[in-house]
Amino acid sequence: MMSDQPSASEERSPWSRPGVLLSGAFLIALTLLGIVLAATGGGKHGSPQQSPGAAGPTSPPPVSRTTTAAGGCDLPAGSQAIPWSSPPATRWGTVGSMQVPQNPGVYGPQYTRGVYATCFAQDPAGALLAAINVYAESTTGVPASEVMRRYAVGAPAELGNNSGIDNTGPVQLAGYRYDSYTGQAAEVTIVIQGGQSRLLAVVTSMQWRDGDWKYVFPAGGQPSYQAITDLSGYVSWSAFG
Repeated sequence: MMSDQPSASEERSPWSRPGVLLSGAFLIALTLLGIVLAATGGGKHGSPQQSPGAAGPTSPPPVSRTTTAAGGCDLPAGSQAIPWSSPPATRWGTVGSMQVPQNPGVYGPQYTRGVYATCFAQDPAGALLAAINVYAESTTGVPASEVMRRYAVGAPAELGNNSGIDNTGPVQLAGYRYDSYTGQAAEVTIVIQGGQSRLLAVVTSMQWRDGDWKYVFPAGGQPSYQAITDLSGYVSWSAFG
């Protein structure tokens, strides 16, 4: 287990380092999810993942919603249409240092208390927004262990209190690809843009738990991810055009 004090190499912005690297250390940003990463155009990658491509227009199964939700979450399970090719209707808000899509009355977050945004709808768009929110929460300066306690299932109790990937420059949402959805679980690939417009696509698994979407902490702490050169095969989505 890592100590709470990051090494000199860990303190460097992951976007400024060449290649895409894995580490056993947990930084508070994308590495809340267990990775130390640097996106370059070189196409190196971590765990294997499928090549980017448009998902088929399959119909999602009916939703069986938990009627009693922890934390007072009670957004209705709305449209089960999966946003394969275009983003759901949202406005842009700020969580930490990131701009994030939100629609509080439809997809969520239903509640914002301090830096914490919670209660997303039990539908594909709600799962997508919840996944993006996990990344944004990791830029608020809150310790990784606290963010994971609130937003994840299966995370270790101790993750350290290291600085985020935005500590030497901004990061932002660039796009996504919806991979699967069952009503109780969703998998989306979120594309984050760092310095010099470098792009990193990270597979993000979500689970419906206690009336809200939770991030599924990956076994071994290392999700599938890939440095990409452009958004081919992904839906472009950014607050900055």
